[in-house]
Formats: sequence, C-alpha cells, structure tokens
Amino acid sequence: MAATLFLAGCYMVSYEDVSREPKYSKYVGIDYVTTSDMHIYRVSIDQNYGPSPSVYMIVQPPGFDGPEVISSARFPEGSTMKVLTIRRCTDCFLDFSPRVHATVRVTSSAEFDDLDVEVDLDLLSSHMQTISKPVSDS
Repeated sequence: MAATLFLAGCYMVSYEDVSREPKYSKYVGIDYVTTSDMHIYRVSIDQNYGPSPSVYMIVQPPGFDGPEVISSARFPEGSTMKVLTIRRCTDCFLDFSPRVHATVRVTSSAEFDDLDVEVDLDLLSSHMQTISKPVSDS
C-alpha cells in the first residue's frame, strides 16, 4: 500500500487556474518576502528525467533529492517574489487536502528572470510575509 501511495504522487497531474476564486484571489498580485532560508529546485517533469520540460520550486529545508532534481540552490531569508497565479490540482485524488500552489516571479534575484517558479500555497502562507497589498480599483 505504501508503494502505491508513493507512486501515485509521482504521476503527471493537471492543474487549473483558480486565481479568480474568492478563496485564492487575495494572494494574486501580492509581494512576499521569505522569513527563513529555503531551497529552490529545478525539477524535471519528463518521465525520463530529461532537462525539458522542467519546473522551478521553492521548498523548505531539508528539501529533497532524486533523479528528477536537475539543480538546486539556496533561496535565502529575505528573498522576494510576486504572486502571478494560483493553480489547483484537478486529478490529485489520493491527496488528503487540495494540492494548490502559487506561480510567482522572483523579484530579489535576476537569476530567475523570466522564469515562473512554484510555491506551495501552505508555504506561502506560513513561512513568508506580505510586503505589499494590491492596489484596489476605485
């Protein structure tokens, strides 16, 4: 049973943009700063672990390792990012809670310019602080 659960987490999944839903729209357009050191990973999403396609992910230490990891770097406390979209998994049937992540633009480092990076929504809420509020239309 444990092997089944492990393998279920490794299959290709689909996401839908839920940025406009009231529960998630409050995150979009907000700037965040990390409150502790983290890691940023480039992870292969190719079944054969090739370099393309891949995704960048910010995670808490200790992080993870495996053949899917293409590269990793320290993402230091005080790093900043802006939330672009919120996406929810549409076929993660074995998860105990919805798998939701924010797509962010890293603003504190040119190293990730023009790259969308993913952050688990729970991590965004628990280990990062807001540094701006969106401007409301009046």
